[in-house]
Amino acid sequence: MYPDYRQFMHLLAIARCGSFSGAATLLRMSQPALSNSISQLESRLKTRVLDRGRSGARLTDAGQALARHAEILETQMERALEEVRFRRMSQLGPLNVGVTPVAAASLVPRALALLKKEMPMLAARVIETVFHEGMPALLKGSLDVMVGPIGVYAPFDGIEEQQLTFDPFSVIVREDHPLASRRSLSLRQLAEVEWVLPSDQSAFHRQLEALFVVAGLTWPQRAIVTNSMAAMKSIAMHSDCVAIMPKQLVTIEQKAGLLRAIRLTEAGASRALGISWAKERRLSEPAAAFVSALQECVRSSRRQEPRIG
Repeated sequence: MYPDYRQFMHLLAIARCGSFSGAATLLRMSQPALSNSISQLESRLKTRVLDRGRSGARLTDAGQALARHAEILETQMERALEEVRFRRMSQLGPLNVGVTPVAAASLVPRALALLKKEMPMLAARVIETVFHEGMPALLKGSLDVMVGPIGVYAPFDGIEEQQLTFDPFSVIVREDHPLASRRSLSLRQLAEVEWVLPSDQSAFHRQLEALFVVAGLTWPQRAIVTNSMAAMKSIAMHSDCVAIMPKQLVTIEQKAGLLRAIRLTEAGASRALGISWAKERRLSEPAAAFVSALQECVRSSRRQEPRIG
């Protein structure tokens, strides 16, 4: 016989609180009733899930595994109830999409606009996050899909990736910058410029640092450093500083005539942009339709690219 859902939630509460007393208070039940629930769980599983001691309750290896799955169950139940509530209001969703700044700048908004034409009653959430937070959220089910750079980090167990396109790095300057008329530039040609660069807390920094190494250059010390993509764009817009950023990130500013993106000639000056999801979870109807919309947006962009030759 399978354990009761409530027993999973009781174990999860103990894992979070670290004690029976704290969990009982959180669950608004008596400690004896909580202890009896865990005893029934251990009896059904024929294994111990908690070590009880004076300092509190500590999960065994089996208990840690169950608590991890209990957290997934909790998230999935919340999502299920939310989906039922939305359908009761004749709405679809919600579709939860994790994005990085690059994906949020152009590709994801275009795909959502296309999807809303197909599913006008769809409710969607776009959540900006980073790889190490987005992957666990996909596994838990709090995110349906994530769109951003792929192949930057080591593969994450349980996660499927699909490449959508390549996003080239470009030299970014303000529209009236002395370099704005150039069609292409190399890092060596930029040796004397004032830089605005990403901080060393990001994968983006590591990718750019690798470009400098391959070019035989040291990382610029005379630079403004920030962990904000928005700040990088704004600093480049209002100063002589030069940035290197993915081209898609400045699409809006280019159209507005505020920034200029110049081709960076270094080999490897691009990264793959793609979509990620949990391997063992079937995509919902809105999530699958969103993936199709992303793919159509990429195909549309390729058709609009000027032919060379």
